Amino acid sequence: MLKNKFKVIALLIAIVFILMAPIVRAEDNEAAGQTTEDQAVIDGAEEQATQSAISQDNYKEGDVYLTGNEVTIDYIVDGNLFVFANTVNITSQIGGDAFIFAKTVNVSNTGYIFSNLFTLATNVNINGMVYDLYASSDNVNISGYVYRDIRVSTNNFSLSGVVGRNAYLQKVNNIQVATNEGEENTVTSQGSINGDLNYSAKQELSIPDGIVTGNINYTPVSNSSASIQSYLLALGRFLVTVIVIWLLCLWLAPKFLNRTDLILTKKLPSTIGFGILTPIVILFVAAILLLLGIAGTIGGLGIVILFVACAISTSIFIIAINNLICKKLHVEKTIGKFGILIIAAAVLWLIALIPYVGGVISIIAAVLGLGLLVNGILPSNRNKDFSVDKKDTSKENKAKTKSETKTEKPKKEQKDKKSKKENTKNK
Repeated sequence: MLKNKFKVIALLIAIVFILMAPIVRAEDNEAAGQTTEDQAVIDGAEEQATQSAISQDNYKEGDVYLTGNEVTIDYIVDGNLFVFANTVNITSQIGGDAFIFAKTVNVSNTGYIFSNLFTLATNVNINGMVYDLYASSDNVNISGYVYRDIRVSTNNFSLSGVVGRNAYLQKVNNIQVATNEGEENTVTSQGSINGDLNYSAKQELSIPDGIVTGNINYTPVSNSSASIQSYLLALGRFLVTVIVIWLLCLWLAPKFLNRTDLILTKKLPSTIGFGILTPIVILFVAAILLLLGIAGTIGGLGIVILFVACAISTSIFIIAINNLICKKLHVEKTIGKFGILIIAAAVLWLIALIPYVGGVISIIAAVLGLGLLVNGILPSNRNKDFSVDKKDTSKENKAKTKSETKTEKPKKEQKDKKSKKENTKNK
């Protein structure tokens, strides 16, 4: 059950990466301009990968989830790979998709990813083989082989390997195509794209002749566009905010933390109402107090509290979603809850980047989070929650007493019969 939920979350991340680049119609290898020499290189690399795979002793069946400072995958993974680390080194083969959040991702010349590589990192170095590459990175260096397409949002793109089909580059400032003459452990002597090159940049870049087999399509980008580094910093700040709010709730308000999912599911109408009406009421009352000059400090304090509540409302909503997921997956350990919290926050942040849809989802999350916060603070709601628990426990106690009385009655009748028999014998 846990693996299926992780796959659903990973699928959402994959959809976000796909939406960041234009959609391309699938073509066969010959239509994409793939040569017989490139196919021979693929076949030889596949044979080498299978031989090295058979000789390895380590083997992980199923999906693998890893975290740490520096993570090295030097064993076969017969499934999907999920990594959250500082540096990730892949020196073996991955049977499924690889989802990596890291500062640096290295796929060595012995590394082989049979399916897609989805990564959000600062530096991505591909020296081995990858089926499809989806990356949001500051620097992307491909000296190996990407079997099909690459969809990359990057600042610097360096190619000394082979892209089997089309290349989609977004917001790129520098495209460098190098040669590998005289170097070992390289796929080809010169970088090549056996399909179309579609890139967006502030200004048109010079592409050497003979590198791209298909067409070169350029899309200008305005100078006000944000860099990849700014996106990474924004994601880091968002994750830190959510983690800090979660830790504070775990320390100061553990009961509220455990009840956020119940409030969201059982009191959804009131949660929406509080989320919408609370800012209106506080601003209206504060404005009246400030205009009349009565308790102006209280009105200002109310505005400050409202600002803080709105700032943490999205984090509260993510915490409630995290509790729902953990309870459905029966995750009780704090480490597991922490990991799912990071994934849920990252997925919501990525969805918020989608034009139009992301803005609507962000507003809904903020409204529900504010409603959850107000619902948890109001004492009447807390008493109702506790009263429900008491009613449930009282019903259970009544049922227990009824069952006990039912079992005690036949025992008493048996004792009375025995006592009567003994009295008749004595007489």
